[in-house]
Amino acid sequence: MTPETMFRHSLAFERGIALIIGLVILAVLSLIGVAAFSVATQEERMAGNSRDRIRAFEAAEVALRDCEALAATAPFDGTGGTYTAPLSPQASYTEQINWSAPPAGAVHTVSTTTMSNPEWSRQPVCVAEQFQVQSAPANPGVAVPQTSVVHVTALGYGLNSTTTVLLESYYAL
Repeated sequence: MTPETMFRHSLAFERGIALIIGLVILAVLSLIGVAAFSVATQEERMAGNSRDRIRAFEAAEVALRDCEALAATAPFDGTGGTYTAPLSPQASYTEQINWSAPPAGAVHTVSTTTMSNPEWSRQPVCVAEQFQVQSAPANPGVAVPQTSVVHVTALGYGLNSTTTVLLESYYAL
């Protein structure tokens, strides 16, 4: 067999193999690209959810501070989200409120004129409950000294109305 015949013979067996290898490499690269796109999309969703949760936390923090300022001057008469805490065996007002759709006057809504943010789906709300605690040891025949303590519960919303954060604080008046 001459070298020219051997060359033609080997070309006859190699026809199309480069095309098949090229298609396999192209398919593998396509799969890698799709996987990278999927990972990037998932990471973007996670980052968006994290940002929305931070917005909701900030809204709840605004409501918490607003309600604490309100509690310093407001009468605890059951209006505007201010209550005198019920006796121990009874559920507190914060446990009785339907936070997803609170009735008018049951909660204090942060003022839209002073604290508004377009990144909140709803204005944050809060409730303040005042109760008395013994502030010193009891002595027989002497009145028990008491201190007023306020329990504030605030709810903030993110850009998505299902993203919520509930914060609580206690402080003495």
